[in-house]
Amino acid sequence: MIKRIANKSAAQGFIRSRLPELTSEEVKFIQGTSDFFGLNHYSTYIVYRIESSPEIHPVPSFSDDLDIIAYQLPEWKIGRSNFTKYVPWGFRALFNSISHQYGNPPIFVTENGFASHGGINDEDRVTYYRGYLNALLDAIGDGVDIRGYTAWSLMDNFEWMRGYTERFGLYEVDYNDPNRTRTPRKSAYVLKEIMRTRSIDPNYEPDMNQPLAIDDGH
Repeated sequence: MIKRIANKSAAQGFIRSRLPELTSEEVKFIQGTSDFFGLNHYSTYIVYRIESSPEIHPVPSFSDDLDIIAYQLPEWKIGRSNFTKYVPWGFRALFNSISHQYGNPPIFVTENGFASHGGINDEDRVTYYRGYLNALLDAIGDGVDIRGYTAWSLMDNFEWMRGYTERFGLYEVDYNDPNRTRTPRKSAYVLKEIMRTRSIDPNYEPDMNQPLAIDDGH
């Protein structure tokens, strides 16, 4: 990456690389100082190197610097949204890649979640979380040092360029209500049961008429 962007920067007329280079002293100072690897992950892409169409992306740009074309398969879509796709095997592969490249560091999944267009019975999100958590367990079985996992997100939020059109929350926020009422989705009940039992039951069906509360000391 360092060499590629330096070469591209020179070809684009920049007097220095657009990616600032660390000095040898800076490299020595920070090397080995990280405590863990924090991972945000939502989906997977298939990529191939650009050879016949080197100027397919704007120049300069993040996409051009990658020198790849990325795409997703239509069968990976399990809900209405095109924002995130269901590819749990990619999650496992990424864990193993990080473990191999960086000497199996402790990994904390700091964000992992699924986009929808709203609705309380979010079966697509339930499928996503069950599949991705099973992939995480498979990676642990592979020997990857995974220490923690955070579902993204607790409730719907403003999602950058998607605004309020894409929903990531375990709790649905009613943006038409001045009080911004929050209602637990089915995925909230399912994840609570996973945490309570420390197991993933693919057949578990929650009683969504019961209040969602943390009890029994869990």
